[in-house]
Amino acid sequence: MYKNIITSICLIFISSCSSLAFWTDDSDEDNIEPITLQSIQNEFPISVEWKKSFKGESSLASFKPSFYAGNMLVADPEGNISSLNPKLGTINWKISLDRQLSSGIASGFGKLIVSDVNGFVIAIDSDTQEILWEKNVGGEVLSNAKVSASLIIVKNSVGELIALNSNSGEQKWTYRSQLPSLTIRGTGESIIEDGVVYASFDNGRLGAFQLETGLFIWDAPISFVEGSSELENLIDADSAPVLAQQLLFATNYQGNLTAFDITQRRPVWNSKSSSFHSPIVGNNMIMVIQEDGSILSFSLNNLDLSWTSEDYLRRQVSNGVMYKNLMLVGDFDGYIHAINPLSGLTTGRKKVSRKPIISMVTFRELAYAIDQESNIFAIKL
Repeated sequence: MYKNIITSICLIFISSCSSLAFWTDDSDEDNIEPITLQSIQNEFPISVEWKKSFKGESSLASFKPSFYAGNMLVADPEGNISSLNPKLGTINWKISLDRQLSSGIASGFGKLIVSDVNGFVIAIDSDTQEILWEKNVGGEVLSNAKVSASLIIVKNSVGELIALNSNSGEQKWTYRSQLPSLTIRGTGESIIEDGVVYASFDNGRLGAFQLETGLFIWDAPISFVEGSSELENLIDADSAPVLAQQLLFATNYQGNLTAFDITQRRPVWNSKSSSFHSPIVGNNMIMVIQEDGSILSFSLNNLDLSWTSEDYLRRQVSNGVMYKNLMLVGDFDGYIHAINPLSGLTTGRKKVSRKPIISMVTFRELAYAIDQESNIFAIKL
């Protein structure tokens, strides 16, 4: 029942004693080897346009670039913040905060937002690179902030969703979820749509809150606990929900891919799934990369299962992104794979790193892969 906890992040946070432990599954020893990649027809060759190396190592996918005013912004675990030309990879400017960071960078409305390992959220002026304010939020922020004109939205490691005044850092409102005694290290990003903040929590629930006031609007379960032990009842939601055709899709570990009707304020569909990644929307499909590396794809027309793939079982697959009508994913061996979202077939592949790819993003004509050692690879098809 505990299988594949090791295949993804596998860091378990025990909130009652603030300790970290790795959990493995010895019951499935004959099947723990990553699946061997099959040969493909490389219809869409992948090229690396440039590579840039930053400092620090992290297995958290939150260390990903942000894009603002046409520039790529990168924060690395060692506290360095850089602005790059996203097309060429050249450095515009670089500063050091002289502190360890707990997540990547968010940007918008003239501000850059990062968080450190001591629970401080730090706002930086995007023009002068000067620190505007910093605020301790009572726990590590392990996912990127969301930035609006008036507020900075963060989630901390003790289950709180917090809104800070974007000009002063003053706390405007907070919501505290019920944190299970055992959770997986990591928190999912929130999203902001039409003045509403949608956030998922470690108790496997999705909540909606009025952006400006924090007024609780509604919440509902992504899934329910079904086990008899704390490990079996891990149902953390560690990814951002995704809006598609007025349905909000969310995933969680050992749970479901669930669709919520935001007008009816309730779940209307689900399918068994176990994932640490946000669903991917493309070509009228909704796809989910599961923690064991398998991929499920459903039609957005009727939510029927369209295809499944086990081509990447146990390969510690990164999040997926849509790029030129293909889904790109990375794996533990440094490969980038291009997958046809209509068929599930791999149509392109390239090894770009000797380290695991932990995150993928896109911006304009390029895609970007980030590996465990904070190297960024600009990818083009």
